[in-house]
Amino acid sequence: MFVKRFRISTLLIFTALCAGAFVVLRPFDPQVRIYDPVDLDRYHGYYHGAKIYEVSVVNAGGHAIWLPDNSEPFASSAIGHFVGGVRTNRVFVWAEERGFEQVQPGEGLVYQICMSESDADFEVVIEVQDWRGRSQRIDDRVYVLKPSEAREASAS
Repeated sequence: MFVKRFRISTLLIFTALCAGAFVVLRPFDPQVRIYDPVDLDRYHGYYHGAKIYEVSVVNAGGHAIWLPDNSEPFASSAIGHFVGGVRTNRVFVWAEERGFEQVQPGEGLVYQICMSESDADFEVVIEVQDWRGRSQRIDDRVYVLKPSEAREASAS
């Protein structure tokens, strides 16, 4: 009986190709933690009755991710108004013209988000990308913390 034998270099190349295919085809499932916003009692200069909150977003996964640039504040499309007859308190954190910043595991970014001061909670929707350019949308409802509550939460 004839058995064909492969050289070790052929097996190593095949293994490397399989590993590369696995990495490229692996689904994108980012582990992102969004912390409740802190009310620093700062008001927005343009929007009447809107406060600026700081929301921390941390990469809780094991690989680097890309988050939208945080150099400028994000605002809800309708601060305290109705869109299509429904009151909305959702803010989208998208890259669009801003671009992305790479965030290593365990690190994060702090976003300034402008929302109506009457909202005790709101929904944050963040666009997250990986090195392959795959995007995913992360939604989370956050509850506004007063400065004293934020200090207590960070101490525990």
